[in-house]
Amino acid sequence: MKKKLMAGLLVFTMIVSSAMPVMAATRAKRIYIEGKKTVTVGGIIELDSEIGPRGAKVSDRNIIWTSSKPSVAKVLEKRDDDTKIKGMKAGTATITVRIKGTSIKKKCKITVKKASKKATADVNAAIKKINQYKADAKALKTQIANIQLAATYQQRRVQYHTYENKIDAIDEKIGRIEDKWEDKYDYGKVSYSQYRKVEKKAEAAEDYLETVEDYLEYKFNYEFD
Repeated sequence: MKKKLMAGLLVFTMIVSSAMPVMAATRAKRIYIEGKKTVTVGGIIELDSEIGPRGAKVSDRNIIWTSSKPSVAKVLEKRDDDTKIKGMKAGTATITVRIKGTSIKKKCKITVKKASKKATADVNAAIKKINQYKADAKALKTQIANIQLAATYQQRRVQYHTYENKIDAIDEKIGRIEDKWEDKYDYGKVSYSQYRKVEKKAEAAEDYLETVEDYLEYKFNYEFD
């Protein structure tokens, strides 16, 4: 009886399964390009591909990027769902993304511009600010050297944290400049060399600030380390 029942259930399951529609995978029909279309010489921008309709799947390795003029706009990542484009020299180039094995593709024009005089002026202004913050750090180190340590633990703790907060404030100012210039570079507003000029100055100032912090701990005999 049990064998007949199991056989009946198996037949019923097979009938129901065969009657159910098979869901076919959604095929890609379109591809789009998203991202900024302007970059400075030496700068890098990112372009993303979007596949349509929604739910369509394409392997990243089958998404291929090319440039009509690599000497103007160079494709840095040729097989992926997104890519990076580097501005090589002033001019325009057509970037094409296509799905391998199909006729589906999309093009966009990339404009590469020379770094503006304003960008150069902005570099100088940023470096001037960083130099001022480093000078503030040097002055702070002199103040720390001249501290007369208070008699009680609580008073010394207040002294220590007062100067620690001043160090943190300078560090935050330098960090804001770094973040701002990283964004400028990511969005192609400045060249890599301009970005690195600011970044190197900021890194040097931060390194010096670390020596000030170390000196503060030494001055207080590592009591609040």
